[in-house]
Amino acid sequence: MRRSRPKDRNFWLGVVNGILVNGGEAFLHSGLVLAPFLALLGAPSVLIGLVPTLRVGGSFLPQLLVANRLSHEPLKMPYYNLTSGLRIGSLALLTAAAFFIGPERPGLTIAVLLVTVTVNAVAGGVAGVPFADVTAKVVPHGQLGTFWALRNSVGGVVALGAGWALRAILASDMPFPTNFGLVFLVGTLLCGAAYLVFSLVREPPGEAGVKRPLLRMFREIPGLLRQDVNLRRFLRVRLLGLAALLAEPFYGVYALERLAAPDSAMGLYVMVATVASIVGNFAVRRPANKGFNVTVLQVGFALGLLTPVLALLAGSWQLFSLVFVLSSVGNAAVGIAAWNLLYAIAPPGDRPLYIGLSNTVLALPSVAPVVAGALLSVVGYRALFGVALGLSLLTLAFSFRFAALRAADQAALRAEIGADEQPPTEEHAQAAGAALTSD
Repeated sequence: MRRSRPKDRNFWLGVVNGILVNGGEAFLHSGLVLAPFLALLGAPSVLIGLVPTLRVGGSFLPQLLVANRLSHEPLKMPYYNLTSGLRIGSLALLTAAAFFIGPERPGLTIAVLLVTVTVNAVAGGVAGVPFADVTAKVVPHGQLGTFWALRNSVGGVVALGAGWALRAILASDMPFPTNFGLVFLVGTLLCGAAYLVFSLVREPPGEAGVKRPLLRMFREIPGLLRQDVNLRRFLRVRLLGLAALLAEPFYGVYALERLAAPDSAMGLYVMVATVASIVGNFAVRRPANKGFNVTVLQVGFALGLLTPVLALLAGSWQLFSLVFVLSSVGNAAVGIAAWNLLYAIAPPGDRPLYIGLSNTVLALPSVAPVVAGALLSVVGYRALFGVALGLSLLTLAFSFRFAALRAADQAALRAEIGADEQPPTEEHAQAAGAALTSD
């Protein structure tokens, strides 16, 4: 049976949502926009460093609590729409503070920024669970690769254009803080449009999960991880894979300090990484659509393994640009395949729980770059890249215990095209049984 091209209205609404979010987030970037804004207001470095932590922690940590609240609800879109209003309101308040308060009362402006960033991150984390669950319901498994690739690649092009616009605004004669106010306004409009577009998705009722008291849910999680080997192996590999990225923030600094790269090389690296990510997303969409997400994941991990190797061997800053190519393509592959595999192994009724648990647990490796920064001052770049290499090797090795996840991925694809009624062969049964006998 030939699978048709994606024509569904919901599919394209989700794609446009991702494109607009990529563009909007470029105008609200923690390091390139919010940090300079705070610095110009005279904020201490500890508050500047707090912003990315608030955005990551605020986004991921509430998701397990939200999942418990939503699992038994057949429709999740009302919760997405509610949080969208909070996100737009917080960004609008930040924009107003830049225009109307600014350096006149810097302490108040800094406080408003920290509060709005926190509210936006928490609301975004709450929205992440219904977004992921609705996406799993409205996008066929055999089109998820294309779905994520279009969101990420076209969104990457839009973000690249947004970067040029951002540079033009901040380099213009517009005074501070009006220039940043305009940047925040554009980001607010793009993100608001993104949330509005996804709110138009027509969500079908889903299978309602079990309604659990919060404490009962926490007590059941260890048992769930013991019983569901696929989930346990998935989370283990994802944790290791994210921890293996601990050296990524320091590749550019290494090129500047050790390879005598000019400051302009950072712009080259950003462009190379963006183009590589776009190409990588499109390259993996077809195998992901065909149920080869485990292979895509392993290719991504293999490229992640080669990244610190090349960083150690590159003898010039020009050759070092290939480090960002490998990293970007590898991250694109892992990003697409990981979501698809999580959808494949999660029971429909408990999908919000699986999503919330996964995202909450995977917030833990976000502290890895902080550890890497402390480690760098003691052992140096080569040892740090060596640690990244070791973690990458361990990640790739554990990913070869994914026979059951591969079977689940293929089963989800067969169910979609109506071939799931075919009885499994004896070889399939033996392979699945062997995959589940050890951890």
